[in-house]
Amino acid sequence: MADTTDFRNPFTEIGPGFRADEVRLDQFHVKPVSASVSLQEGLLIMISKIIEMTRLLSGYVHSGSAVEMDDCYGIAREIHAQEKFLTKGIVEAKVGRELRTLVIRFPFRLERIGDMLESVLNCCRIKATDDIVFSNAAHAELDELFTLLLEAMIGLRGAFVTPNRASLEYVLSRCRQMDLMLPAFRLAHWDRVEAGSCDYQSSSVYLDISDSVKSVNDYLEKMAETLLEAGHDRS
Repeated sequence: MADTTDFRNPFTEIGPGFRADEVRLDQFHVKPVSASVSLQEGLLIMISKIIEMTRLLSGYVHSGSAVEMDDCYGIAREIHAQEKFLTKGIVEAKVGRELRTLVIRFPFRLERIGDMLESVLNCCRIKATDDIVFSNAAHAELDELFTLLLEAMIGLRGAFVTPNRASLEYVLSRCRQMDLMLPAFRLAHWDRVEAGSCDYQSSSVYLDISDSVKSVNDYLEKMAETLLEAGHDRS
């Protein structure tokens, strides 16, 4: 219990706290973008929209229509708008420099994840429009990566509510697993291209998705590491 109760929560230090037991976090992705929310609630809205976008994309890499994908673009626009509100709120908050420095990058990092997911969405649209076919191996690799991304994102959302060492180590374990998988999958992809078992037209689309997933993973890892390092600093 000490790991939870003694762990620093910087988000509640910069504004009103948030009681996750009063709402369903899995419904946060439908909340409208608003300048009136606290930093903690705003971050939860952002990452919930990111989780929903990732969930949709995990299906779109297999199949999806342009009309279906338009909804995903709408989520991306909401993520961009939320970042502006939250960053402005942090800049204007009457808090010390150390706390501001600690949290100022979080809305930006979440927005950058939204950018990377939008890049994946563009790849999915190209794949659908140009009838590009991925191999079974490529689909299996992407399924593994999206599963780990969702696990890391959901774990990080929980840490935004109540940071603790166990939840953040869980997030980092998923991120580090992807750190190992991504280069291995990339090498396997090139082996398939060289062997002629992969349609060369699909190569750039697969690699673009892989690069975007790597960037998303990097930002998730940075946020978890930041919270972990700050967690026991209660001076």
